[in-house]
Amino acid sequence: MYSTEHKQRFDNDAPAATEQLSLLSEILNRETFSTLGEEVRVGHGWRCWDVGTGEGSVARWLAARVGTAGHVVASDIKPQHVPDHPRIEAIRHDLTSDPWPEPKFDLIHARLLLMHLADKEAIAAKLAAHLRPGGALVLTDWYCDCAEGMIKSPVDEYTARIFQEYHDGVHKLAAQTGMDFHWASRTPDVLSAAGYRNITVRDYRAPGVGGAPTARLARLHSSMLEPFLLSQTNLTAADLSAIRETLLDPEFEMLTNHTYTTVVRAPK
Repeated sequence: MYSTEHKQRFDNDAPAATEQLSLLSEILNRETFSTLGEEVRVGHGWRCWDVGTGEGSVARWLAARVGTAGHVVASDIKPQHVPDHPRIEAIRHDLTSDPWPEPKFDLIHARLLLMHLADKEAIAAKLAAHLRPGGALVLTDWYCDCAEGMIKSPVDEYTARIFQEYHDGVHKLAAQTGMDFHWASRTPDVLSAAGYRNITVRDYRAPGVGGAPTARLARLHSSMLEPFLLSQTNLTAADLSAIRETLLDPEFEMLTNHTYTTVVRAPK
């Protein structure tokens, strides 16, 4: 999916990919499983598609839920992190260019994927049209109100400055590489305009205490993006070391991104 040097740092082949994918699962799986189990009510015999499956934790949960009569397609451009499972069909697949798997699905799930894509509006509508009657599309992406900054707990002036530099640097890179941190707030309107009426939205915000998975993910990203941060911001290597130390401090708390999940039901 990615072609630039900095996008490749978040590629599934990157040295830190296993840790990054694991932390994302720690942060998001509980909310995702609640949505799929309690709201969507994924059931026995369902045919599911987990798009951009990453390390496959959602696909594994779905495989257990759909039982022996069900089937889960787990697709990713680089699906090597998905473990073997008798009810999971792991496929190498580019959503933007490859033919889509058939037949249609009872559930299509995509997490932290569409916010990266140029044609996200058209793809969202196309995914909804790829549902069986009564099926559910579940789209989850980060939303960031950049005006909030990054810190929740009281900190000194130096810590406030370097964390703001880090926040601004990450968002500068996101803009350069096509990430859209406001897409999640537009998703319901896009699908409503496509003719869908049964739409709900869930807002989740993970804890940001030092040492929590969200803080450890930010710490990991500070290392993965270090060359960019040192060359394109005012941060120094000493500043990045201070950020990493602070992100493990249980007395520190940062503001985390909202996670908006849009659930769309196809007409029966």
